[in-house]
Amino acid sequence: MSEQVKYIVGYDGGELSLRAAELAIEKMKARGGGTLLLTYVVDWSEFEVMSVEELAVRHSQHMEQLETAEHDIMEPAREKLETEGITIESFVQVGHAAEVITALADDHKVDQIFIGHKSSGLLAKLGLGSVAYGILQKAKVPVTVVP
Repeated sequence: MSEQVKYIVGYDGGELSLRAAELAIEKMKARGGGTLLLTYVVDWSEFEVMSVEELAVRHSQHMEQLETAEHDIMEPAREKLETEGITIESFVQVGHAAEVITALADDHKVDQIFIGHKSSGLLAKLGLGSVAYGILQKAKVPVTVVP
């Protein structure tokens, strides 16, 4: 049996991220199994000016979003993607998706990043979304962008 691999997938519950996860699992099976890290990121913009009260409300909203994402998105994904020989771990975090995903990739020493892309504006014309583009800029491992 070949060496087990570790892949990370940016996952938001949509069709594109599901396709990215399924491709990662397919590649993982071909290499003898491994660990798939599904990552959902609740977007956080640190550049907004807010009062203490607004920050408290925002924090409360993020905590609710984290719980909802774990229950409504990640649990069903783990059940749907569960496959023999593949361990699925899920992460739900607040931050900027490209930064969170690349940091987790570094921390967990993953072999490859898989990401679906959706985009608008100039990046759409280039065929990349802003998250995919950010990951391509920051990643220290190969990145597969799934259309």
